[in-house]
Amino acid sequence: MKHSKTLLLSVAVATSISFFACKGKNNTTSTTDTAATIAPEATDTALTPPPPPPAEAAADDSLTTKANDAIKDYPGVSASVSNGEVTLTGEISKAKLPKLLQAVNATNPKKVNNQLTIK
Repeated sequence: MKHSKTLLLSVAVATSISFFACKGKNNTTSTTDTAATIAPEATDTALTPPPPPPAEAAADDSLTTKANDAIKDYPGVSASVSNGEVTLTGEISKAKLPKLLQAVNATNPKKVNNQLTIK
């Protein structure tokens, strides 16, 4: 009984403190004493959205070349590149997989999709 009274008292104190802490504060600042500054009108060029980023075809071509160089020592493995992501397909032994992934990651792709079958 003594523990339940202590617990109830603790909960009541914590609740009253939290309600007091959440109480709204009075805003005593007044906007009537401040002067409004009007910014100059924006030109049309400031409101136009930026142009879309250039196509990454050149980056994909470069990444394709690098990825194919990385997998040339691994027969049965092929790589395809799309939007900066390298997808590996084919078969590889478990012992060779870490070295292959390290070589492909060294080409700095956005992501490597490993769809290899381990034999």
